[in-house]
Amino acid sequence: MYVEGWNAHRVVRPSRLANAVIERLLLRILDGEFQPGGDLPPEAALAQEFAVSRTILREALKALEEKRVLRIRHGRGTTVRPKGDWNILDPLVLSVLLEYGGSATLATELHEVRTALHLLMADLAAQRIKPEQRDRLDSAIVQMRACMPSDTFPGDVFGYREAAHHFGRTLADASCNEVARCVVETIEVPAPDASLGDELAAMVKTQEFAERLYARIVRGTELGGGIESPVARENASASEGSASDGSASDGSASDGSASESEAAGSRSPAAVGLSLPTQPNQSPLLPQPLRRPAGTEARPTMVGAGSGTRSLL
Repeated sequence: MYVEGWNAHRVVRPSRLANAVIERLLLRILDGEFQPGGDLPPEAALAQEFAVSRTILREALKALEEKRVLRIRHGRGTTVRPKGDWNILDPLVLSVLLEYGGSATLATELHEVRTALHLLMADLAAQRIKPEQRDRLDSAIVQMRACMPSDTFPGDVFGYREAAHHFGRTLADASCNEVARCVVETIEVPAPDASLGDELAAMVKTQEFAERLYARIVRGTELGGGIESPVARENASASEGSASDGSASDGSASDGSASESEAAGSRSPAAVGLSLPTQPNQSPLLPQPLRRPAGTEARPTMVGAGSGTRSLL
């Protein structure tokens, strides 16, 4: 498994100056100045052009090699690798690709992956959520609803952002899946500066999806354990044969199901003063925007197929 910045000896974290060189090299590769399969200029020429020491330049080149953007062959020069080889989940590579790579497809693919992972985390949370996490989730969804615009209230964008952040964090914690959480936090899509109207539209989209996730968790816990993950489903399938032999214990199993149902009922939305949407719509989930490199202009980023509005979770 590839882990960014890791080799057998040490973890490499480029310095701030090296990161600036990395960004500039990536932009020039994306602009076509340095083509895949072609060689970069000699180190001395690049160091002079970027006005950095050769130590800083080598640090940047080494980092780009570890991000699978470059291939360094000692004594034979440095070659640009095909874009398909790049580690696009590296935060720096991803942000540059999204803002300057001109690919709407990548943004859409990230859109789809984040949505699928949030749905998976909701299914896992339905099985694993703890009482204190459920309390936090209830509180977050109530705060999100309270910040939504209405006929008599213009809406609270900043309050909504904070509540949505707490909702997303609690969902991730309740899923007890660190891999899903880390991937969701890694794949961030930059968004251009938004007007108030854009922010309010994003709130509506976010709320639709948050309500869907919340309903998924609540209904799952009311069923006594939520919707099974693929692994749990596979384990259950493997044990179906032995389970079918236990028909004699149906009475005790029914009693257990009844007690589970009663416990879940005490945590139902009505019991805590909450409501579920009657027709929750699927809505893509996007992350918080990233900051652009200083001194650069943003290019419009398409955030999803047929969608001009981002989500705030």
